[in-house]
Amino acid sequence: MIALLTIQELQSLTVQQLGELHQHYLTLASNTDADAADRRTILATLENIERAMGYVARPNPRGFKM
Repeated sequence: MIALLTIQELQSLTVQQLGELHQHYLTLASNTDADAADRRTILATLENIERAMGYVARPNPRGFKM
């Protein structure tokens, strides 16, 4: 079972620690089946890490349509 890390827990970490956690959870996400129960927890934790790091969603480049 994968632990969900909250923003409150993450705020006490350094940028380096957040970066290492981000990389770890990206690896977990890539090694987890799309329908696995832990995948939601992993993705939610990644989102929280990115928020704690101050990431801003990047706009789509010109001419790129999703």
